Amino acid sequence: MSLCVGVALSGDSVSAVAADESTRASTPDRVSVPALLVIAPEVGALVGPQAERCAASGVGAVFRDFADRVGDPVPVVGSDGSCRLGADLLAMTIGGVLRKHAAGSNLAHLAIAHPSDWGPYELSVLRSALTCTEAEGIPTSLVSSPIAAAITAVGVGMMNSSETAIVADICNQGTEVALVTGAANHVGRLVAASRTDDLGSAALDRALARHVLEQVRGQLPASDLQDFANRGIVRDVVAASRLARQDLVRHTSAVVDVRLPAHSVPVRIVRAEFESLAREPIHAGLSSIAHLMDYAHDNGIEVSAIVLTGEVARTPLLTELISAQWSTRVVIPPSPEWATASGTAHIAVGRSQPGLITPLSPERPNVSNPARPQPVQSRADRPQLLRRDPKIPTSSSQARPAASGVQAAASERKWTLRWGAIQLTAALISDSHGEPSDHHDRSPSWRSRAVPRHG
Repeated sequence: MSLCVGVALSGDSVSAVAADESTRASTPDRVSVPALLVIAPEVGALVGPQAERCAASGVGAVFRDFADRVGDPVPVVGSDGSCRLGADLLAMTIGGVLRKHAAGSNLAHLAIAHPSDWGPYELSVLRSALTCTEAEGIPTSLVSSPIAAAITAVGVGMMNSSETAIVADICNQGTEVALVTGAANHVGRLVAASRTDDLGSAALDRALARHVLEQVRGQLPASDLQDFANRGIVRDVVAASRLARQDLVRHTSAVVDVRLPAHSVPVRIVRAEFESLAREPIHAGLSSIAHLMDYAHDNGIEVSAIVLTGEVARTPLLTELISAQWSTRVVIPPSPEWATASGTAHIAVGRSQPGLITPLSPERPNVSNPARPQPVQSRADRPQLLRRDPKIPTSSSQARPAASGVQAAASERKWTLRWGAIQLTAALISDSHGEPSDHHDRSPSWRSRAVPRHG
């Protein structure tokens, strides 16, 4: 069985969905890891729960906040003072996801959905960094996230490929809004995009947590919510508020337990309270949608649908306010938090070419000096976690057919040029001795360049 993997990049996480090439359908095999990378001694790069445990215990070099640093020449500083470029850290995180997702599997294609504001420079930097990870030798496609989300909506039959849509992806730290035009047989191209940091799931969770803490302020260890004595309580309330917000999608009320040093205080939240807190940031997201709506109208583009992705897309108030402002239908794909990764996996299936995920050889160079960044040259370390499986072919022709094909083509071009040079030299020598050249008789183009004969 050949797997195709779609990876979605966001500011705070890396998500992946595997698709079975034989059935050309998505499987429930999904994984999402935070943008947290730990490089542990004698172990290598760790992601997911392993990285979180090491970071909590202070083991290894911990790197955070690098997912949006691709192309930034300023390196990211780890907890131990070491420096790594953002592109290398993100590529190593993708490699760690592949280790968890498809280690030793026959990976036919890898597709990565990137933010819509990336240009050729960011794409080239990430491609270069991926060559020193488990993605080396695997056919890889890079696609804009809004297009991947629109492909998911088309794949589940909620819109046609010829329709033009505005895609609003509500992430943890903000909302990305993009205008995607349709085409006859496929989702078309990205026309325009904008972003707002006012609407995001983290901001909604913090707003709800502040509302809950206000109800029990008199029972807190310190009256100031920013006081260090309240730090653990606030952290727990934010996590509980996130679960309560998700419950309010299906129910009219939810309860948040505030764990104080001596006892717990249950605080009941009704949906109307949350909506009053969320209305302002939601209006900020609607302003970005309105901006692209005006742009489409001014350029004669008819918008047929507004596609909402991200976990916040399920919020009833969001759909209600959009429907009240525009007559355009609202499309929310199944599992909207996985919509971008699922669409990317669909792209990977369509472009699949068989290839094996093989362990990385240990003799790769280490990261180069971050003070002299070279954007088109990868500096990511090779993880040392995997051992070579004796059943996996080790020859370069078997492990990386695409690379061997490129080498063969280059070799063929090289010998073709050399043979042409030999023929040209022989023709010139023949003409200088007054002898006819057989090649001149066969090729008119060569005859026009022949040296004039004498005598």
